[in-house]
Amino acid sequence: MGIMLQHSDLLIEEFTKALKSAAYFSLENREIIHEAIQAPHDYPDLPTGMCAVYVFSLRSNTLAPAGPNRVLKVGKAGFNSQARFKYQHYKSDSATSTLAGAIKNNRILWDYIGYDTSSRNLDSWLKANTDRDHFFLSAQRQNILTLLEAYIRGVLGPVYEGSLKGIK
Repeated sequence: MGIMLQHSDLLIEEFTKALKSAAYFSLENREIIHEAIQAPHDYPDLPTGMCAVYVFSLRSNTLAPAGPNRVLKVGKAGFNSQARFKYQHYKSDSATSTLAGAIKNNRILWDYIGYDTSSRNLDSWLKANTDRDHFFLSAQRQNILTLLEAYIRGVLGPVYEGSLKGIK
């Protein structure tokens, strides 16, 4: 049973070192709380008073060519962004910047990620086929959220950053 980020503590430690080294801010490792949710899952809640960086990855037992634990999307949600954190990424009609919207608009990658084209219900497919990792920060530390997202995105290299919207 493998969670996408087996070494989340090391990722947090490396981020806090990079943050200090770049002379941005000082942050203690314990100020970032990691949570892992395996597939199948339901819509998670953003805890009150928290903001988060979230990571969607293919489940650990996928047979997709992309491989187990392949990161699909990294994003962030401020402390007032419950809808973004909880369910918008599962709805292909909410925005092309959501994971579902990116998948819908990037058909060239469907086979690569193992998207079952016979099931046009992205919401159900995402719940059944992706794990989620969350990195929570107190709302008082929201000034660090964008840096945490950029760091995690850079280290993990998600498949879906940008969209091919408009390409037929």
